[in-house]
Amino acid sequence: MSAILLVADSGPLIALARLDLLWLPAYFFREVLVTAAVWGEVVAEPGRSERPRLLEARRDGAFRVVDDPTEIPSSLAGARLDLGERSAIALALESGAAMLVDEKRGRAAAAGLGLPVVGTLGVLARAREAALVPKVRPLTDALVRSGHHLSPQLVTHLLAAVGE
Repeated sequence: MSAILLVADSGPLIALARLDLLWLPAYFFREVLVTAAVWGEVVAEPGRSERPRLLEARRDGAFRVVDDPTEIPSSLAGARLDLGERSAIALALESGAAMLVDEKRGRAAAAGLGLPVVGTLGVLARAREAALVPKVRPLTDALVRSGHHLSPQLVTHLLAAVGE
């Protein structure tokens, strides 16, 4: 993936916050952007346990929250995407960025518009390859225990790809 900018959707931010690994995307990309709509989704829920980590990561510069794009492409109007996904995809299109998104419809919409797409598992695989994390299995297990939905087939594929 050659993009130097990354626009993050809410699912991967929450997942990486649960693992205390919100710094990982910034390791691989020059800048990580989060739209105001996505930021609202990840911090709005009262009592969200990830909120302190998200606030700390923002304060530490792991990502930058930016205004939502004023123009949402008409091709996204009919897609069954939430406001955060639409704003993130629109920003990625506008800025020539890659997308960090897990949700199937969001990934399909972004890829359909020609955007490079990576998900939480892709970031974890890169981290393992770069020796930033010793193992991926404990991380995927922790996500599943926390209630984060991960496709068992994708996890199996990822673990095989990283030699676990």
